[in-house]
Amino acid sequence: MADWREIINDALNDESGDPIALFRKYEEAAEAAIEEAQSRLNDSWTEPGQMMETVYGAMVAYSNQILARREAEDVSAGSLDHAFRTGQAYGVSCVLNHIIDRLRDPSKTSQLAALDAFSDKMHNDLLEDVNKIGLTIELLDAKGGVISD
Repeated sequence: MADWREIINDALNDESGDPIALFRKYEEAAEAAIEEAQSRLNDSWTEPGQMMETVYGAMVAYSNQILARREAEDVSAGSLDHAFRTGQAYGVSCVLNHIIDRLRDPSKTSQLAALDAFSDKMHNDLLEDVNKIGLTIELLDAKGGVISD
């Protein structure tokens, strides 16, 4: 198994400035970290699953906090402030749905499945909002595929 720390250090020390090469290194580091996290979940039964549930819950709450702030600020749909808050919440949602979503709790003691369903709905609601206001960014669906329509 590759060491994600070494890959990140290698990328940070890469002086070439080739953005494609850096992208690939960071992608490799993310994959290695996910593999290590899943391996640790498989090795230790209950505590890691409950820890992941807590992290997942915190990220769901944070993303929704951003959306509530957007509503509290009463910004106009399509405005720069609206786009910023939507993008901020979308970013957190992407982490939930593209990285943490890939991890499975082998002990089945946590509520990750319920949180996963909730975060998928939240992500899809954000995508609807993004499409409605016409943000022009590369979008990923709830499972990490690039939306091309």
